[in-house]
Amino acid sequence: MKQTLFEYDKWVKVENSEALSQSLKSIWRQRNFTDLTEESEENETDKNYQPFLRFSNNEIRANNYVGFIQTANDLVEIYPKVFRNCPEKDKNDMLRHIFFWFNYCHKWKFPFSQAQLDRFSVDEFPELIINLIANQFLETVSNQPLTMYQPIEEAMQTPRGSINFKRYIANSLVSGNFQNIECDYEPFLFDNKVNRVIKYCSRLLMNQTKFAENLQKLQEVIFILDEVEDIPCNSYEVENITLNSFFEEYNKVLDSCKLVLNQQLYSSNTYDLSQWCLLFPMEYIFEDFVAGFLANKFSNDWKVEYQKSNEYLSSNPEAFNMQHDIFLTSKTVEKRRVIIDTKYKLRSPDFKNDIKKGIAQTDLYQMTSYAFRRGCTDIFLLYPNITDDINEPDIFEIESGFNIDDKIKVTAMEIPFWKESDLDITILESKLETTLKKQLDKFKIQSY
Repeated sequence: MKQTLFEYDKWVKVENSEALSQSLKSIWRQRNFTDLTEESEENETDKNYQPFLRFSNNEIRANNYVGFIQTANDLVEIYPKVFRNCPEKDKNDMLRHIFFWFNYCHKWKFPFSQAQLDRFSVDEFPELIINLIANQFLETVSNQPLTMYQPIEEAMQTPRGSINFKRYIANSLVSGNFQNIECDYEPFLFDNKVNRVIKYCSRLLMNQTKFAENLQKLQEVIFILDEVEDIPCNSYEVENITLNSFFEEYNKVLDSCKLVLNQQLYSSNTYDLSQWCLLFPMEYIFEDFVAGFLANKFSNDWKVEYQKSNEYLSSNPEAFNMQHDIFLTSKTVEKRRVIIDTKYKLRSPDFKNDIKKGIAQTDLYQMTSYAFRRGCTDIFLLYPNITDDINEPDIFEIESGFNIDDKIKVTAMEIPFWKESDLDITILESKLETTLKKQLDKFKIQSY
């Protein structure tokens, strides 16, 4: 079964819905691919919980996760809701948007670039990712073979390196094998941890791919690493590998390995990757993208702080910790600060006719209280665009009941997050920078 879904779109009939549901529960219980601590804690005791899809009889509906889910019998691809009203949207364009967003994400590491995606035509999302990983593996191990010092612990009759007396007492003396000296040494080897991880991940992907081209590239990687021992690995081992900056390409390769290893569930078959998925919550991607874009483009004039949470709404007692999506402090205008709250919501096409402009009342209450506590007069509510024509910002002024001169200005604005027609990432990127710059430049001529 193959299905293409969009976030919060219509219900779709599927076969084997129970098997798919069980797979998603297993994926969520592992939870290596996400860092949503609050959501994890809230649902820790619910064994039937999984946040990816909703099930009703034999129908499914996507929630807020974007990516793909591939099992032995099913492939479900989920795309962002900003594209759901574009039925003719090409998969390649949608994926190019996703790659563009990830280029600026700091929290959600994605070890591929827009340029890499542009080299391929897209058929299936998972096969594209395997293709990218296989090319990355092959280019790296071919162009820059990695030989490094490999820590080894070994019992030897002729000492080498340093003697580990604690292990010698525990392993040799107690068993009467006095001649076996426990040694620690680091030979310079091609058979090292990094190459073992790459080889193991290549074998996992070989068992998953259905495309001959992908299979051939992965076989070439394993052939190059023929001298490297076949040893199963896990993502925790990869986290503990450190490389110097000279091997930057291998650091990117290890990020790809973590993408693979974080999806492997426990199995009787060591090289089984029967459930292969990449799933990302779009609210966090939107927030992370905007923060990364601001840090990249505007750091000369603004200090950009992501998820700033060093203050409490109540000072006595200290309670209700405030956490801002993005907090900007001007480097050029004294005391000028801006709170930015990202809202991954699609307002209705006629929101301009609504006096509230499609803004949720609770959002405005929350941001206003944060602004008064911070002594900050400016708030941005950022929404993704609903069409290629960007609507003008809407401004709300909130006066203080204590001093009428103290006002908070809330600017609700669309940003060009995606493009429906004639996609050119360079133009989209430039338009987004211009839109944000227009608003932020207003503060250069303001001062206290």
